[in-house]
Amino acid sequence: MPEENKYTLLVNKKRIPVTEEVYRAYYQLKEREDYLDKLSQKYNMSFEECEEKGIQVDYLLASEQSIEDNLIEAEDKLIKAEMLAKLTEVMGKLSGQELSMINELFFKGKSERQLARQLGVYQYAVHKRKVRILEKLKKLLEI
Repeated sequence: MPEENKYTLLVNKKRIPVTEEVYRAYYQLKEREDYLDKLSQKYNMSFEECEEKGIQVDYLLASEQSIEDNLIEAEDKLIKAEMLAKLTEVMGKLSGQELSMINELFFKGKSERQLARQLGVYQYAVHKRKVRILEKLKKLLEI
């Protein structure tokens, strides 16, 4: 019979055998406490001081995370707006036929095969044109 994994915890300088569940629960709580201690050091307040003053540490953590999420979301929106403005600008440099193809493929969601049937050309021809237009857009965006 294979030997089972043995889990132990160090208590008063002695190794005490425990189940895997107890072992994992202990270290999960220990990691949480270490995290809270680091966070409280950041704000110059110990975990015990927070408890004594009745400050709910979970609330502080949640509000800090919410602020970070809002900042990241605002930054993402700004970057997206800048990218859309630049894309709109460079799309104005495409020919009418190129714009039409991009519109059909990317905004109306047509497949290359559907567009090829509509235009009366081979699917490969549509693919090659699409690749050429995307390369053109890429070069224009890099400028």
